[in-house]
Amino acid sequence: MTSGAQRPVMEKQIEHVGDTALMVAACRAMETGREDGLLRDPYAERLAGERGMAIARSAPLFDLMCFFVALRARLMDELLLKTLESERIETVVNLGAGLDTRPWRLSLPPTLRWFEVDFPSMLEYKATRLADEKPRCHFEQFSADLTMAEDRVGLFEWIGTAPALMITEGLLMYLPRAAFTALATEAPQLSGIRYWLLDISSEDAMRSVWRGDKTPIEHLRPKDHLAGQGILDAAQASGWAAIATRTYEREVAAVPQARVARLVEAFNQAGGSPPPSGDPSGIYLCKSVRA
Repeated sequence: MTSGAQRPVMEKQIEHVGDTALMVAACRAMETGREDGLLRDPYAERLAGERGMAIARSAPLFDLMCFFVALRARLMDELLLKTLESERIETVVNLGAGLDTRPWRLSLPPTLRWFEVDFPSMLEYKATRLADEKPRCHFEQFSADLTMAEDRVGLFEWIGTAPALMITEGLLMYLPRAAFTALATEAPQLSGIRYWLLDISSEDAMRSVWRGDKTPIEHLRPKDHLAGQGILDAAQASGWAAIATRTYEREVAAVPQARVARLVEAFNQAGGSPPPSGDPSGIYLCKSVRA
């Protein structure tokens, strides 16, 4: 592989789902380097690497994408910590964990069991990059393909019946509808998972950030994938009720307005089209009503 300016443009494109994890880590790294950043992640830059930074910087509205990646992570952090304080939860399971760093950067109870699930190559890459760092709670990795029934059954057996919370951050849009339904149905039936912290992004919101009818991740998503309100409707149909909501539209009002104004100006200059009022994109905490 060549380096520096000799790298071909192709290497800035998103070729597989692992590239999206590198890109998201790069966004967290850029936010960490800003004085007005919404997030502090001291591990993000080493996880993103040169490829992740190159992919992120190639986005048409790079600053806007970094802003929303950081806002998503921050809102998830806040809802997670609040739920751990108020509810009896012994285990957190992060599905499609990618390059998440919460076990290292958040103040978590040392007795908490934190399980992260992803493909073997992603887990190995992350373990190598963070080999010298110690998580703040009990931490384990589990390799699984969530579209495979046998992998899901093995995962839920491994999780066990202790009270648990499931995280899906940036994952659901990559699942076929059948896998989504199976995951939502089986989690509380086969394990102690009773809470689900998830994010949703509407198609309108994604087109706004990527400034186009088709996003660079379109080829990674199955044709019958769910998005936006469709995810919430499918979760509800599978026995989950939203008990806390943090939409991006509402939460932006709490961000320093000087930064919001700069983002809006850049967005308008680029000819962007904002999502309609009432867009559901944001973070949702759901509770199983059938378990």
